[in-house]
Amino acid sequence: MIMKKLTNYLIVTFLILGCKSVNDITKYGQHYQKHQDYESLSKVVELTPLDADTSFVKNILGDPIDMGFDYRYLLDSTGPKGCAVGAVFHINENGKIDQKWIDEICE
Repeated sequence: MIMKKLTNYLIVTFLILGCKSVNDITKYGQHYQKHQDYESLSKVVELTPLDADTSFVKNILGDPIDMGFDYRYLLDSTGPKGCAVGAVFHINENGKIDQKWIDEICE
């Protein structure tokens, strides 16, 4: 049952994003998971469509820092203010990504 849902999800994602975009985002996501680098994380943020499901983000980037209202993926560096740098995927009330960015996260 889970495999069927994942297959259906990937088919829908493939249709929405197109073959090249899905391959690109998957490639960048895998690279980020291995190296936690800015370039690959930035490309994932850029290529992730608004209204993507949170399971899509987790599938591409791995387990996030789950704040309940957003997912965070950090780099191994700090910004000018001394705060962690990373990507934030804000989650709306329907469990979809409605905002996304990569920047210094100071809280």
